[in-house]
Amino acid sequence: MRPSHTKERDLRIDFFRGLALIFIFVDHIPNNSWAKGTLKNFGFADASEVFVLLAGFSAGLAYLSLEERGGVRAVVERSSRRARDIYVWHIGVFLVASLLLFLAARAFGKASYVNNIVVGHLATEPVSTLLSALALYYQPNMMNILPMYVVLMLWLPVIIVMLRRSIPGALTVALAIWLVTNVTGFNLPSFQMATGWFFNPFAWQLLFTVGAAAAMLARRAPSVSTLRPEILVPAGAFVVFAFLVSAPWVAISWLPSERLLPPNLLGEMSKTDLSMWRLLHVVALAYVVAALVPKNALWLKQSWANAVSLCGKHSLEIFSLGTLLSFLGWIALAELGSSQLMVAAVNVAGIAIMSMTAWQLSRRKEDRRALAQASPVQALAS
Repeated sequence: MRPSHTKERDLRIDFFRGLALIFIFVDHIPNNSWAKGTLKNFGFADASEVFVLLAGFSAGLAYLSLEERGGVRAVVERSSRRARDIYVWHIGVFLVASLLLFLAARAFGKASYVNNIVVGHLATEPVSTLLSALALYYQPNMMNILPMYVVLMLWLPVIIVMLRRSIPGALTVALAIWLVTNVTGFNLPSFQMATGWFFNPFAWQLLFTVGAAAAMLARRAPSVSTLRPEILVPAGAFVVFAFLVSAPWVAISWLPSERLLPPNLLGEMSKTDLSMWRLLHVVALAYVVAALVPKNALWLKQSWANAVSLCGKHSLEIFSLGTLLSFLGWIALAELGSSQLMVAAVNVAGIAIMSMTAWQLSRRKEDRRALAQASPVQALAS
């Protein structure tokens, strides 16, 4: 058995994963002016790339440790259970969101609530549509991230085995799969898109593998500084370059409307097949943050940062809740008006509900852990 690695928890992982979940919630509300301040406007990548990269990093930390204790079989069993849980949550979100949108369409007489998310087939062909949803063939708009995550978790044992043999070898295989996918357009079939799943898992596995590989490197040399100028300088330069191409200031009315670089300078940046520009941006951004922000920075321990981190600790539940809240926010802005006050109320309320739910989930988890650690005598006395 390989020696285990124990080290202090990296506070950055949960914080930035929680921040990505908040950004996803904000981005998923149509006509939400707060979305101008999320990551998608400041570079090529958006919160989805951050979420998947950190998911790969977290999975690498957890499952590499599990493989040391229980072998590959334990990894297969645990990752399969996790994939099952994600699948169940996805179907649950699909059913609840569809019911919510149908009720809104009926109450307000607006078919757009159903048509824009592409759930209308549930009314016309309920059986075949439900079966297609269960098979992950039918994925309504804004409900297509979790299916990709199911596939990634099923693929995770292969990633762990490859990383154990060779990190460069694992990355080479992942890159080769990504390259074949982008050249051939290979994808899983989808009801909505002729090209396949909106998040092509054969492309996005590369980012997930990069995250897991970074976790393995971090476990091998936890004390090695990431502040390496020969990497930080080009990574920082690329982040600045992505910022200039994206030109976030043009979306703000009181700022200059001129771009410094043409928006089509680098051509189309496919999100479905994970454009190399998007991949390079999120990896460069992650390195800059890792190099400049200490893993136990004091500001990460403040109450507001802890609220964000709690969302990251319960990513599946909070992502699912955020999806439903984004639909509620869409309905609220459409029916009650989209004044700045209303927009602020919808965003603040959604983020507060996500944070409070994450806090409650953490408290329940701590209570269960305390009960499990209690002696039989204490358990009987309680």
